[in-house]
Amino acid sequence: MFYTIAKNLVKSYYHTRFKIRVVGKDRVPEDGPVVVCSNHISEYDPPLIGISVDRDMSFFAKSELFKIPVLGYLISHLNAFPVERGKSDRAALKKSIEVLGEGNMLCMFPEGSRSSSGKLQNLQQGASFVAVKSGAKIVPAAIKGSYDRKKGITLVFGKPIDTKQLTEEGMTRKDVTLKITEDINNLLFSD
Repeated sequence: MFYTIAKNLVKSYYHTRFKIRVVGKDRVPEDGPVVVCSNHISEYDPPLIGISVDRDMSFFAKSELFKIPVLGYLISHLNAFPVERGKSDRAALKKSIEVLGEGNMLCMFPEGSRSSSGKLQNLQQGASFVAVKSGAKIVPAAIKGSYDRKKGITLVFGKPIDTKQLTEEGMTRKDVTLKITEDINNLLFSD
């Protein structure tokens, strides 16, 4: 209930404040475990993805945010859970596998931090790990443009990646990460 109310408020704010275009929303599976993997250009990215899909979504958030009194309370009630950046956070990986194991949706930014240049940085393997472990599909996504009324921001969802099929074909997590990188880059350079 709280998530739905907050999502509707944020959606109203974003559509008033920014020029937003969403492409490929129909590519996001309506049920089952899904990891949305996107590039990361702004602190506005997680809410943009959250308001652009019909399903509730869980998010990683850097652990420092949970220490800020009001913000920490809010994000914990908006399906966010903490991750220690810069190191392998087993608790966060375990939590994400639990979320996906329940058939839910998770948003991840596998670059690990925002890109100041807008170019896709090297992806970490955490998204591949949790998707393969849980059998989740991965939906690559690309955020292009800028958060303003004139130029506008475009969110493009790509075709889902079936991790079960890829692992049955002998692909490793590293191979899956390379596939995600390729798909996100293709979306970034598409029209």
